[in-house]
Formats: sequence, C-alpha cells, structure tokens
Amino acid sequence: MVLRADLPGLVLLSSFVLIAPLACTDDGAGAENTDETGPSSGNPSGDGDGDSSGDGDSDSDTQGEALRPNWHQDVAPLVTEACASCHTQGGVAPFTMDNYEQTWPWATLMADASEAGAMPPWHALETPECQPPLGYKHDPRLSEEELALLRDWADIGAPEGSPDDAVELPPPPSTELANPTTTVIMGAAVEVEAQGNSLDYFHCVSLDPGHAQDVFIDGLQIVQGNPEILHHVLVYIDESGASADWPGGVQTNCGGGTGVAGPTQLIAAWIPGSLPMTPPEGVGIELPAGARMILNVHYHATGAGLESDAGTGLALRWTEEAPEYSSLFRLIGAPGNGTPLTGPLMIPAGAAGHVEEFEWEVSQGGDPFPDSVEVRLWAIANHMHLVGVDMRVWIEDRDTAAQTCLLHTPEWDFNWQRIYEYDALANEGVRVRAGDKIHVRCEYDNTLDNPALVQGLAELGLDEPVDVFVGEGTLDEMCLAAIGVGVKLP
Repeated sequence: MVLRADLPGLVLLSSFVLIAPLACTDDGAGAENTDETGPSSGNPSGDGDGDSSGDGDSDSDTQGEALRPNWHQDVAPLVTEACASCHTQGGVAPFTMDNYEQTWPWATLMADASEAGAMPPWHALETPECQPPLGYKHDPRLSEEELALLRDWADIGAPEGSPDDAVELPPPPSTELANPTTTVIMGAAVEVEAQGNSLDYFHCVSLDPGHAQDVFIDGLQIVQGNPEILHHVLVYIDESGASADWPGGVQTNCGGGTGVAGPTQLIAAWIPGSLPMTPPEGVGIELPAGARMILNVHYHATGAGLESDAGTGLALRWTEEAPEYSSLFRLIGAPGNGTPLTGPLMIPAGAAGHVEEFEWEVSQGGDPFPDSVEVRLWAIANHMHLVGVDMRVWIEDRDTAAQTCLLHTPEWDFNWQRIYEYDALANEGVRVRAGDKIHVRCEYDNTLDNPALVQGLAELGLDEPVDVFVGEGTLDEMCLAAIGVGVKLP
C-alpha cells in the first residue's frame, strides 16, 4: 500500500481501508534504472537523441541557447509539485528526486509510467461503463502538456539547464493538517519483529481527544511514529469510550477490528503520503462527548530485528458548532450491508473473470432517510484484496431505475487504495433517498495470470491458487464499497 519498489506488504489487510488522498504521485516500482553513467557532468546536451557527448558547451544547442525543456526551467517545478511528497529523503518512495542529479536517471521511466497512467497513481477512471457525475478532489493525473513535457525532456537527454535560469519552485503538497485543535500521541510503545513469513501485525491504540462536549471533526491526519514499519492505519470513533481501560492505551494483536465490543464507527484511514482528510465545507463527523479514537495500526516488520513505535498518533480539527451536514459512513458488500446477488462470496481456485455482486436498498434496516431529510454523497472508496481486479459501484434511482455510476476502478491495485472525495460543495453531491439501490460489483482473477495473487501465494509458501472466501487474511477476499454521506441537520 505504500510507495516502495520492493513492497513486501501484501499480507493480511484485515479490514476495509478507507484512504485519504495521496500527495505523492510518482513511482519507479518494479522498474530498472536508466544508464547509471548518464550525461557527462550531469549535464546532457547534443542533437536531441540523448547523446551526452556535447561539444564543450553543455546544455546548449548550436546557437548557444539552453536546451528546452530542461530541469531548472521546466521540469523541477512539476517534480516538486507532483512527486516530492514521497520521492524525498526519508520519504516512502524507493528513490529520491530532491535535485537534478537524483532525478535525471529516471527521466524515461517517468515519461513511460505517466503516459501509461501508472503514475501518478490514480485508479478512479472514466470508462464506457462509468461516467461519474462529478470530478474528484486531489486528482493527480497529469495534463497532456505535462505528459509532453516529461517525454520531450527524456527524448533530448534530460538536460539540466543553468541554475542561473532556475524558476521559483512551488511548495510541495503539505501532509500536515492545518490548524489542528489537538494532537494526541500513543501512550505506550509497541514492538514488532519478523518471524519467518509473519511480517504483519495489527495493534490497536486508544486515544483520548480530551473534548468535554460533542464536537464535529472537519479534518484529521495521522502523525507518523516509526515510518519504517507503519503500513496503514484505520481510524475509528469509540463512541462509548470502551477502550479507556487498555493498559497504556494499547491492545496488541487486535486483528482487523477495534478491540472493543461497544459501538464504533470507521471514519477514515491513512497510508504513507496521504493528504489530510477534510470533508467538504459544512460537513462534520460527530465526535460525542466521552468518545475516544481507536487507531487500528497495521505494522509491517522489515526483517531488521526488533523494531519499535512510540510516536504514532492523530491530529484532529473540530468545531463545537453543529455543521450544516453530519457525516456518516456505511460499508456495502461483503462483509458489509447488502444482499448478495451471486450467493455467498467464494472464488474457486483457477477461476478468471469471476464476479460477485451486492445490492443494498438505502435505509433498509439502517438509517431512516425520509425525503424530508437531504442526504448527499461526498466520498466513496472501493476495497478488495489480492484476487480482485475490477470493481464498480453505482446507484439506481428508486423512481426511474436510472443508474448513476459513482466509482470504477477497472485496474484494481491493492497497493493503491484511497477515499475518493467528490470535488463539489456539500449540497452538490449525489442525492441519496430512501428506496434508492446501491450496487457493488467485484471481479476476481484467481489464477497465476494475476501478478498480485502470485506474490501473495509466494509469501505464504504456496505456488498454486486455492479456493478463496470472505475474510481478513492474505488469501481471503472482500467486496466492499464505503459510502460517505452528509445528512443535513435540522
């Protein structure tokens, strides 16, 4: 789930992962480096074919003008804005792009991956089956002009240009929550260590936000403790404060849940590089007085011996004034709400193109949404495991049966999951009414033609597919959509 070329963490995603938008938008995962010798003195020049021999006037054409595009005048601003959050010293990417010397060897790879749509990582696509009614916030896909810029730079040998001509760089996207009301850090350290093939651990951390009355969250962000082992974090509201008696505020080996029997609500999640989660203006997530926050922390041991985390926590921003819309999330599919249209989830070994589909009627056995209450959809996310390859969610109008596609991820990648927030005001989101039906369709490939499955099998010492059922383990599956709605308050 993180941006690493040697990503080993495809094991035991044990619950639905609701991901905030990623700031990092480039990756060299699985690719070989370009020519290590590179341009002479790091300053390529020549006739446009990448020849770095030059004629003593590096970075210039025959008229003495700087080759364009070049790093200092053209490419550095794009890299800073689109790549620097992850491709930096101490970041989660497998290589850094903090300067020209670190970046030019990847020029061709950057152009190839961007043109293929692999980078920036973004999987909510417009397809013949899905034309979403609204755009998404934080869409990192590059424009045609930006794609052409990277290709042209690579094709002429990735010239540096002159530092004297360097343009002012834009600030990289900030992963810090602006103006947090409070920041709470875990009260006791946890330790993990690789044990054979066992690399993944799930520990729950209870945090007291310290609020004396009901508040409404309008921003949150995970504070990283030990980034070397932090794989992802699920964020829950512990409504009754049942986790308050955990020794040191930690319950180890809590699986994919919350570690408590009391009422909880999944409200967000995080992976390295995620931007803060901020609902639309006027939408808040209610945090009752006395409630606590539970972080289900997925640690992935590196194999470097005993490793510790004592600094993971949560930054929260809230208001005491009730917002226009109160937000809630519902999980639809397996193992969530809804009726299976294809029977209990089971993907036979060797099956390709296997489909599971679920249908949930809004308000069926759940929240009453009469027509007098305005309910608007503001966020949605898909979730499957390693066998999944394609997932689509749509809503069917109760009166006309017209279908509105909400999200399609036809090139599903377990390592890149996020919440997709609609780029719209709260009152412009898709209207949801009692009697509407939400459909969730998941497609799976349980064969050795599925590279993600092959890797998952290998990590468990297997070389052939097995029958797959619903569950939390590496070779279990899910078919879940998370629907975030704002309910207009009186």
